[in-house]
Amino acid sequence: MLQKKYLFAISIIIILTTTIFVSVFVNQTQRLRNYLEYVVENGKSALFFEEFINQKIAFQLSKDFAAPRSQEKDENSQKICEKIEKVGDILGFNLTQKSTQDVDGTLQTRNTDCKSWSRDLPALADINKTIFRNEGQYSFSNYNGYLFNDIRYYIDLSNDYIYINKLVDTNNYAFNNWLVANGHSINISKSAQTLDVDDFALADLFNGESITSHIYEDGYTQQNIISMITPVFDRENLKGVFITDISIESLAASFFTADRPLLWRFLNLYVTDNNTGAEILFHKPQNSALFTLDHEEEITKYYTLHVKLDYLYILITNGWLIVLYIVSTIMFCKYVKNLFVKHKSLSGRNVPHLITGLYNKEILTPALHEKIQSLIEQNIAITVIAIDSDGLKEINDTRGRHIGDKVIQNLGTALALSIRKSDYGIRLGGDKFHLILIDNTLMTSHEIISRIHEKLAIIDRDKLVDFSYGCYQLCRDDTLQSAFLRADNLLYQHKRDKYDYRHAKREDRT
Repeated sequence: MLQKKYLFAISIIIILTTTIFVSVFVNQTQRLRNYLEYVVENGKSALFFEEFINQKIAFQLSKDFAAPRSQEKDENSQKICEKIEKVGDILGFNLTQKSTQDVDGTLQTRNTDCKSWSRDLPALADINKTIFRNEGQYSFSNYNGYLFNDIRYYIDLSNDYIYINKLVDTNNYAFNNWLVANGHSINISKSAQTLDVDDFALADLFNGESITSHIYEDGYTQQNIISMITPVFDRENLKGVFITDISIESLAASFFTADRPLLWRFLNLYVTDNNTGAEILFHKPQNSALFTLDHEEEITKYYTLHVKLDYLYILITNGWLIVLYIVSTIMFCKYVKNLFVKHKSLSGRNVPHLITGLYNKEILTPALHEKIQSLIEQNIAITVIAIDSDGLKEINDTRGRHIGDKVIQNLGTALALSIRKSDYGIRLGGDKFHLILIDNTLMTSHEIISRIHEKLAIIDRDKLVDFSYGCYQLCRDDTLQSAFLRADNLLYQHKRDKYDYRHAKREDRT
């Protein structure tokens, strides 16, 4: 029975600690899931901010191109044309290195009419100057962190040239898709196919809308990229398009978890094209596990962002929780085991007679003595009753020891049923018992004696049991041991009185 209770207690402890652990772990996991949503929103905000910059630059170009052209600008244009560079059949500026201060990037064209496009150079010079780090202060974007270092293009449809905001060695790479000659013009509809722009988006572009390409492999960087495209106007006429290529590095930078650098090592990030299925993997975890915490979200109608966090990170960051769970479970189990071991020991020593439910003399420990002394000092009445059966030896000799055991059993049971849980019923050995009554006076102790007789009348049908007793209420100077002695003396006195009474009665009969 005790073993079953022990196993039940251990099971309850494991269930409770596991429940607490799982609930905390689930809470931590949900917090991480919320954090992944935050990562997505922060990255989206960065991309929206970059889109805003793209549109801002295109707007600035439209303003510059719409400004009246002065004679001074025309004269500067003639001087600039005197510095024109040539690589093969490609004309422009900064074709192989930084050779002119008028623009920061590279201009490539096959249009030999330098005067037609050189007048655009002052406007092109504003491209890099128009990127303001605090542009998002009053926008709907909350992004104010990393400034993208993407490749930006301006493709002029009127004068057939391409300008790149970075220096490009034309000997190594020419943007042939956008370079035409011999009187031909750039066919935006045909050339945009290399950017993987669908017809519906292209129609919106012609109507003045900013659009986004599908994922495609860039011929210059040889990477899968996304292009943001914004039309540029000269008054009411479409003059060109401004393009920003979002690279892998920019995507990674926009979603970087600066506040949790350790988490970044376990994060897997990629974008998939909803139409083509193409993919841009822009961050791989340094460490990987079999299971991941996944989150995906559509960031535009074209793209779905996938965020995967290895559970290895969760295990590492919650290692303290796992250790606490294991240690606390073991400690509680050990504590319960010690309690059951102690209980078993006490049960074996203090309640050998399980039928009566009484303690044996092993209960009389120093702790019990101190408790009784403390109660007396608090003016709480403590009464001791010494009880002994009458004629047990005669019953054993004449009717057998089994009948004598039944006498002890009946008396012990009656005692156990007559006292409270706060009292102590002690079998000292054989048919001798002591009762320690807490908060009971000498007067009320006699009520206990009456109750014992009542219980015996029910239990002892054969009228086998009779007993003698001695009651003593402890004084302040008494110890439990001295009280037992006084109660024993009173018990023996009661036995002598009963013997004398019976002897006198027999003499009267004779």
